[in-house]
Amino acid sequence: MKSKFFSVLFFLVFSVFSCASADKVQNPEQSEVQKEQAGEPVPLELKKKKSVAEDIIVRDIYSNEEYPLSRIATHGIVFIEISATWCKACPEMKATTTKLLDYFEGKVSFVRLYLPDDIQEDREYRDVIPEMAVVSSPAELSLEKTEAMPRVVVLSNSASEIAADITGVYPVLYYYGLLSEL
Repeated sequence: MKSKFFSVLFFLVFSVFSCASADKVQNPEQSEVQKEQAGEPVPLELKKKKSVAEDIIVRDIYSNEEYPLSRIATHGIVFIEISATWCKACPEMKATTTKLLDYFEGKVSFVRLYLPDDIQEDREYRDVIPEMAVVSSPAELSLEKTEAMPRVVVLSNSASEIAADITGVYPVLYYYGLLSEL
């Protein structure tokens, strides 16, 4: 008799608390939309972070089509090599980038960018790494105004922020270590 009484009591208490807490459960997306409509601030971590790759506008040097870098940055990490015809160290950097592509193919998006007024077609690497001209970029990068070459910019996973901005040529292992850490 006692156990039956406690079972019924437990069931009643459980039912009351379940109903009370069910009223408070809401769809998280719906509640954020309601908050935004009511003018309440929405926590920043819930808003989708815009990627840096979306702010870099490039022009395909073969088709002349312009679009955001995010269109060709299919993997989260983006390795951007900036090159110029007048740069004496750029051929060495091109070879380094090609070696890195062998190691990180399918994990990192590689792209070679040229300054808008210094475009060169490099048939040797054309089919290996996309070659683009920089049209515009965020002020903190100023890719289209780069004077020191070669320059490498690495965008972190999801391409949302700058992980590295390096000027000069370094051994392939330096870049390998950098990309491995991301």
